[in-house]
Amino acid sequence: MKVLIVYAHPREEGLNRGILNMAVETLEANNHEVTVRDLYKMNFNPVLQAEETIHIEEGKFVRDNTDYPDDVKIEQQLILEHDLLLYIFPIWWNSYPAILKGYIDRVFAHGFAYSFEDKEAFKRFEGKKALFFTTTGQPQGENGVETDLTKAIKITTSNWMFNGNGVEVLDHVFYGRVPYLTQEELDNIILDVKYRLEQLK
Repeated sequence: MKVLIVYAHPREEGLNRGILNMAVETLEANNHEVTVRDLYKMNFNPVLQAEETIHIEEGKFVRDNTDYPDDVKIEQQLILEHDLLLYIFPIWWNSYPAILKGYIDRVFAHGFAYSFEDKEAFKRFEGKKALFFTTTGQPQGENGVETDLTKAIKITTSNWMFNGNGVEVLDHVFYGRVPYLTQEELDNIILDVKYRLEQLK
């Protein structure tokens, strides 16, 4: 299986980097082909320009640019070439990093990831799967029950990114209370990531 990892955290150390490293190690050990898109290292431009946005003219959705920008086309092609889309990112200020939001705004564009007018977006994503690993400093609620925060993050990422194109979202895993965890608890998160990825078929 070909796995595309989109990673959004600027630090070279810490739990998110540990999750990324374990993900790559585990996937490759299980004979999966892995591509990592580290948005900060790439210096990905998250700013959606006016000419990239859609608007209505004479009852139809149009954009000033007739094609996607080159940097966006690279990311879109990588999505098309991979079977599993894996996203690793933290929650900051009750949301996800701005660079990831900009990636979604620009890459998951109308006509590619969804469309109000044609069904090609549904076809090109058929058979793909997605998985999310998200860290947060906030607790996850009793017995891991979802909180309003985790529900909101799921709605704006794993729910909506693939709402109109038929991608199977395998899970959206949240790891909470990160700054307050012991080293043993942090190590157990890394082992949990390994276990979950080893179950992939």
